[in-house]
Amino acid sequence: MEKYASTGEDMEEIMQKYSTTFYACIKEWPDEIKEDIYKLYAYLRVCDEMVEGVAFTNYRQWRQAIESFYEVSEKYEFEGQWLADFHLSMYTDIVKKEHTVESMLEYCKGSAESVGLMMARILGCPPEADEYARALGRAYQIINFIRDYDEDVAKGYHYITDDHALYTDLFIKELKMGMIGMVYIPEHLREPIHMANRMYVSLVDTKPTWDNMWICNCVHGHQNCKCDGKTGKKVRE
Repeated sequence: MEKYASTGEDMEEIMQKYSTTFYACIKEWPDEIKEDIYKLYAYLRVCDEMVEGVAFTNYRQWRQAIESFYEVSEKYEFEGQWLADFHLSMYTDIVKKEHTVESMLEYCKGSAESVGLMMARILGCPPEADEYARALGRAYQIINFIRDYDEDVAKGYHYITDDHALYTDLFIKELKMGMIGMVYIPEHLREPIHMANRMYVSLVDTKPTWDNMWICNCVHGHQNCKCDGKTGKKVRE
């Protein structure tokens, strides 16, 4: 197992190695936000590797990653249910290797939706953003399942079937839903999310037209609204 994080720099290295797409997108965020995200992702990786049975060789660093995560959890007041759902999904990896669409989406409640909610709080989003944060988390998880399909199958995990077109459609649907909630993210923090969306979309064969991905920038926060909250014109986020 790679070393785990007695320092923020080590935690950054973990995210850089294991979440390459998202790591590449968030470099422009303020240092405080990035450091808290590194701590979050270090903890997620620790849990993943515990489930996968990777041998720990440095328990001090392992403990530090866990303690740092709980500091972030307290700082942003993560809800206990989010943590419970996440840990349940990790347990599911131990007892269930093959999934239907329904059970995969249930798995995503912990593996993806909870993470989306935690990210939303770190970015300063209100509870009104939660359903969109969940959708964006699901979208990212589904595209990761598509991208990592061969690797996951080699490990014995069948989160999705080989009908990737079905899951691509689901990814795009969830991504569109998640983008509606962009209005809740402070404007100066939005571009890394847009960048991540573009990078994930580049992984699929069927590309959505970005004209169909336009959203409103006003408090209504829905796709059919044509107001940008300022000039009355439709805007593309």
